[in-house]
Parts: sequence; C-alpha cells; structure tokens
Amino acid sequence: MSTKKPEPDQSELPENESGLRRLVADANGDEYSALRSLSEARAFKDSTVILEGDYGGQIYVVAPVGCVKCNEARLYSLLAEVDATQWDDPEGASIFFERRPVGTGVPGGMGGAVVRQSVWVHERLQAHRVAITTVLAGESESIHQ
Repeated sequence: MSTKKPEPDQSELPENESGLRRLVADANGDEYSALRSLSEARAFKDSTVILEGDYGGQIYVVAPVGCVKCNEARLYSLLAEVDATQWDDPEGASIFFERRPVGTGVPGGMGGAVVRQSVWVHERLQAHRVAITTVLAGESESIHQ
C-alpha cells in the first residue's frame, strides 16, 4: 500500500485563469501570467483587467490597471451590468487580471481585443463607453446613472 500523496490533477484550471488564453499561450509556447486579484494586479505596471462574457466568447472591456480606480467589488458590479446588456448569462461572465503589455492582443471571441494605454470597449458596447470608463475611474457607481 502506497502512502505517497497523489499529484494534483493538472487538467484543473485555476479559477483566476482564462481557459482560452491559457490554451492559446500553451499552443504558441508563450507565457501566460494570470493574477489573483485587483490588488495583486496593481503591483505590476503591465497588468490588465479583462471583463468578458459568454465563457470568453466575447471580450467586453480591457483596461490597463492604471485606468482602474474603482474597487474590485465595483468591477464585478460593472461586469454584471455589461453582461446583462449583451448575453445576460452571469455564469459565463468573468473578470481576469493578467499581465499583458500595451499593444498585445487579448484572445477571445468576437475578434478578441487589444491592450491600449486607455480603456478598450467592444464595438457592441460603444453606447455605454463613457459610462463604463466613468465607473472604472471610480466616478460613478453604475452604467445606468
């Protein structure tokens, strides 16, 4: 009888990682650097906040962490509001904190996104762009104000 502790299942994806972006990075031999929280992301200059829906099938918002002045709870409220206007599937909506320098792509459905020096908002959400950036800047509680 073996007393050796079983190895963890490597097929389990950590909650803080995007399955799609992990897969793309692994396939290309690239590094994938996911962070666990907004506070951890604030420690790195090249951190990015990614709001997505439809299990990664649509990238809603990509913002360099320096553009995010609201707290993490407000980010999740923003995600819920944005998702309700698009997919209305809270189970498929997620926020990821990743190290991605300005100019790099963000793989995802609907064409993915790109990290800019300012906030990137998917074209389907342009009517809410100002409201989204205002929430991220910590100047508003909701996109519906």
